[in-house]
Amino acid sequence: MADGSTFQKEGPSIAIIGAGLSGLCMAIKLKEAGFSNFRIFEKAEKVGGTWRDNTYPGVACDVPSHLYSYSFEPKADWSMVFSPGGEIQDYIEDVSARHHLQESLVFGAELTGAEWKGGKWHLTFANGKTHTANFLVNCMGGLHIPSYPDIPGKEKFTGTSFHTASWNHDHDLTGKRVAVIGTAASAIQLIPEIVDKVEHLDVYQRTPNWIVSRPYMAYSEKWKQRFKRFPWLEKLHRLQIYLTFEMRFPLFRRDKFFSGRATRMFKKHLEAQVKDPELRKKLTPDYPIGCKRILASDTYFPALQRDHVDLITDGIEEIVPEGIKTNDGTVRAVDTIIYATGFKPWDQMEGVTIKGKGGLDMNAYLADGIRAHRTVAMPHFPNLFMLLGPNSGLGHNSVIVMIEAQVGYIISAIKDVVSQGAAAIEVKPEEADAYDAKLQKDLEGTVWAGHCKSWYQGDDGRIYTLWPWSTLKYRREMKHFKRSEYEYE
Repeated sequence: MADGSTFQKEGPSIAIIGAGLSGLCMAIKLKEAGFSNFRIFEKAEKVGGTWRDNTYPGVACDVPSHLYSYSFEPKADWSMVFSPGGEIQDYIEDVSARHHLQESLVFGAELTGAEWKGGKWHLTFANGKTHTANFLVNCMGGLHIPSYPDIPGKEKFTGTSFHTASWNHDHDLTGKRVAVIGTAASAIQLIPEIVDKVEHLDVYQRTPNWIVSRPYMAYSEKWKQRFKRFPWLEKLHRLQIYLTFEMRFPLFRRDKFFSGRATRMFKKHLEAQVKDPELRKKLTPDYPIGCKRILASDTYFPALQRDHVDLITDGIEEIVPEGIKTNDGTVRAVDTIIYATGFKPWDQMEGVTIKGKGGLDMNAYLADGIRAHRTVAMPHFPNLFMLLGPNSGLGHNSVIVMIEAQVGYIISAIKDVVSQGAAAIEVKPEEADAYDAKLQKDLEGTVWAGHCKSWYQGDDGRIYTLWPWSTLKYRREMKHFKRSEYEYE
C-alpha cells in the first residue's frame, strides 16, 4: 500500500478517488497507457466499493457475472450466472492484486475537499492529510450513501435497527419479530434468506415492483473447465449475454411490442407463484414496466406467502418505541427494523466540497441540474473527470460496459493534454449545455419520463441517473475524444 505522501513517478500526477470497480479500472488502464504517477485514495481499508460495503444475506448482482466483470479480466469459474456479492468482492480483490495496484492504493483516505488553484487540484482528507495532483478522477460512484425514509420517530425505537448497506452481523434474527421497510432490489434478495429464521416478519411495501423470474442457475464444473481451456468460448458467452441484455433496450423507449411481452412475463410469473387474488392485486404495479428498476426473483413471492409473514401496504405514520404505527392507527410490535430503502444516487458529494475555477462550488453548479458533458466532465472544473457520473446508469445492461467506455475516453483526453504540451483541459460551457439539452430531450421519449416517481429522477423531475439510448450508441460516441469540445491552457 502506498503512503500517499507524494506522487513520485514521472508524468502528470493523477488522483483517483475510490477503489471500487470504476476506480480500479481507471488505474489498470492508466498503467497500460504508460501513466504510472497516480494514487487511488480510498476511504475504507480495502478495495471493493459497494460490494465491500453490502454484506446483507442474499446480496447478489442482477447482471450475469460474465458480463458484470471487466472484458479484459475474464473469470472462467464464476459459480453462478448471478453470483453472490462475496464472490464479486473476491474477484475485485484478485484483479487488484494481479495488476499490482497495492503500491498505488492509499487506504483510510476519505476526501473532504478539492480545490483548483495554481494549475493543480489541492486535495484535503478527513485524516488531515493534503495532496496535490494535475488531474482528479472522481470514482466514488452513486451507491454508497444509504437512503433512510423520512419517517417520524426513528430515534424513538427501543429495538435494533439498521440499513441493509450497514448490516449488523452481531444481531441474530433467530426468533425475532422483524420489520423490513422497502420492497425493492435489496429487499427481494434479503427476505427469502431470513424468512426461516424469524418468528414473524412484517414487510412494508410503499410501491409494488415489476418482478420477473430468475431461476437459480449454477455453472457446472464442466462449463467452468471449458471456459478456462477455451478463453474464446468465455468471450462468446459474454457477448451472448451482452447482446441478449442489449435487446431489452427498446422496452425503455416505450416500444409496445417489448413492453407488452415483458408485462405478460411478469403477470405469468405472478399468477404462477401467487394464487390469492387479493395478494396479487397488492403486488401488481400501476405504472408502466421499466419506469422503476425491473427486478428478478423466484423466491420472493413464495416468501411473502409464509404463514408468519404479513405484507403491509398501509402507509407508515411513525415509528414508536415498540414498533411501527401505520396510517390506520395500527401499531405492530417488532424487535428489529431493517431499512431496505436503497441509496442516494448523487449524494456521493455529501461531506465533500469541490471548487473549480474562481472558487465555483460544484454543488452551486449542479443546483441548476445535475449534469455532466458526455457523463464525465463539467465546465469550470479543469482536469476533473468522473466515472459513473450523471446519466451513465443503465436500466437494461451492465454498467461495466459504461465504465470501460468512460475510462477509454478519459485516458484519450489526458493523452491529448500531454501531447499538446498543455497544462489543463476544460469542456466549453456551450458544448456542455448543448449536450445536456439534447440528452434531456432524448430522455423525454423514455418510459422513465413522467410516469412514476423513482430514484432515477431528482425532485425537479430531471432524469440525471440514466443513459437514454443503447450502450452501443454510448460506446460509439465515447470512442473518439473530440478536441474541439474543450479549451486548453
